[in-house]
Amino acid sequence: MKKTILHCDLNCFFASVEMLYHPEYRNVPMAVAGDPEKRHGIILAKNVPAKKKGIRTAETINEALQKCPELIILKPDYHSYEYFSERVRDLYYEYTDRIEPFGVDECWLDISGSLSYFGGAEAIVSSLLNRIREEIGLTLSIGVSFNKVYAKLGSDMAKEDDFCRIDSLDDIRHLSASKLLFIGSHTCEILKSHGIYTIGDLADHPMGYLENILGKAGKTLYCYANGIGSDEITRYDHEAEMPKSISCCHTAERDLCSLDDFKIVLTMLCDEVATRLRKQGLYYRKVHLLLRTKQLKVRTMQMSLKENSDLAKDIYDNALALFERNADFSIPYRSIGVSVSDLSYQKQYRQTSLFEESAYSIRQKKQELAMQQIRDRFGKDAIVSLRVMEDQTLSRIGLKNNEPFEEVIHQ
Repeated sequence: MKKTILHCDLNCFFASVEMLYHPEYRNVPMAVAGDPEKRHGIILAKNVPAKKKGIRTAETINEALQKCPELIILKPDYHSYEYFSERVRDLYYEYTDRIEPFGVDECWLDISGSLSYFGGAEAIVSSLLNRIREEIGLTLSIGVSFNKVYAKLGSDMAKEDDFCRIDSLDDIRHLSASKLLFIGSHTCEILKSHGIYTIGDLADHPMGYLENILGKAGKTLYCYANGIGSDEITRYDHEAEMPKSISCCHTAERDLCSLDDFKIVLTMLCDEVATRLRKQGLYYRKVHLLLRTKQLKVRTMQMSLKENSDLAKDIYDNALALFERNADFSIPYRSIGVSVSDLSYQKQYRQTSLFEESAYSIRQKKQELAMQQIRDRFGKDAIVSLRVMEDQTLSRIGLKNNEPFEEVIHQ
């Protein structure tokens, strides 16, 4: 039996939350963006008047202001966004316990078991649209289908505060292949070079042919186009659910031109990742480093540890080793990111020889826990490494007013 799955996407989420606090911005062009003085100059969300002026998500603030000089730009308030995201998810939970978040503003809901109780899919959809609007003050676009991919496509096609139902491939056959989940510009160009332009074209080609031109992704996209699989949704409150990775990335206020600059930012990112790990009781086995140059070129590298850890020092030491082996400062760096993966809830010790010490330091963990307790009580800037204080410009990252770091890898 086919399931009934919704994809719920909060419209212009960041901007919509800001307009709850600032109703005077509802009828004037307004956008949420990073701080241009700190070089986070990207449009994150915009309201409808800004959209009508041609403002696009992910373009720079300068580009947006050239189109609309009167554009009001607000800094993001992530704590408020998380608060409203949780309120919306709590409301979803009244209809089903099978909820799978897809970012802070999107969720899949499996309502298959709720249809008879609430009177069918359209009754649930109508109720959700009305309650989110009336009780929370936000609006949704909802896609309705029998799997997650088609439901996501439905929410993309739906108008604001409305829904779109997709029952079969015939409903979407005419759409560009680029509309399908996880097909980026590069993949789209490859498909076009082989005469594949629409979702129908993609669905009609044999799976083996797509694998030949796209590798393993060919099989996945064949299934997506034909509506095969992708209908399993985990429970919202499932205790076994574990993030695949935890990470922080930050764009510096100035280019990182030396190893000393790099170490300052790296120290704070590693402390933040380790803090998030310990709050969830997790240990990691792999360390990843992301580098973005001033030319916006990205490099990634990773390393596996001999035994898992939850220490900031181990993240720092391995990330620094990755950098020293694989990179230099021939081109300055605009931003760096650190992430950990291969996570588990238990510390796994390894057998060492008589003359070999374990890489995991209990003394170091006690020290980091003591520092974390001080920061939890008195703020992030209550106790910091001397290295961090060597540069007052770089050391402002994530310290003042308990500002959050950017998270770039999610569950």
